[in-house]
Amino acid sequence: MYITIVIYKIEKTVDSKNLKIIIIDTGAANVHSVHKAVIKVGITPYITKNKSDIRNSDAVILPGVGSSNAVMKSLINLDLKEEIKLYANSRKPLLCICVGMQVLFDKSDEGNTKCLGIIKGNVKKFPENMIDKNNRKMKIPHMGWNKLNIINQNHKILDNIPNNSYFYFVHSFYCIPEEKNKIIANTDYGIEVCSIVSDDNIIGTQFHPEKSGDIGISIYKNFIDMVK
Repeated sequence: MYITIVIYKIEKTVDSKNLKIIIIDTGAANVHSVHKAVIKVGITPYITKNKSDIRNSDAVILPGVGSSNAVMKSLINLDLKEEIKLYANSRKPLLCICVGMQVLFDKSDEGNTKCLGIIKGNVKKFPENMIDKNNRKMKIPHMGWNKLNIINQNHKILDNIPNNSYFYFVHSFYCIPEEKNKIIANTDYGIEVCSIVSDDNIIGTQFHPEKSGDIGISIYKNFIDMVK
């Protein structure tokens, strides 16, 4: 007599309504815009400066506008610099937006700022007198809609987002990752600009998903799906 043993794999599911998503309040102007965008995904995130909230969250979003030196000064004054570095090492998802992405790197030429050093590389200012393919002078800052050249279409942050999709940018400085395999997408603005960077659980977008309409909301949806 033979006995057949069937083993069922039970996968852990997470109720998205119970996820604790933190938006770090750096004082940046886009904090509340990010908050509204995440709500559209069906999650109510918490805006906080509290270390304990960050440490005990399921995922963290670090927004930023303005300048790298101002954001780093805010993080240092709030005693959050080391806390964010610890969180980045926790393997829980961390999404950094615009200047939030720039401060992930070692150093920014903007104010000669020492940044978080979570991703190897530097942040440089756009060269003066850049010209496009039609020999027209490029304006600085890079402001407005521009498209992604997706390098790693398999990255979960880009689920259901086609190549050449347009997102909204506002920046005068751009990131140069030391390890090119961490670049998920580029954007052409006279020179090749890293528009999405990723290192395991850490994701940075140079563009503003919260200002990019429905396609931008998809970025937040994909981020939440990564948490679940």
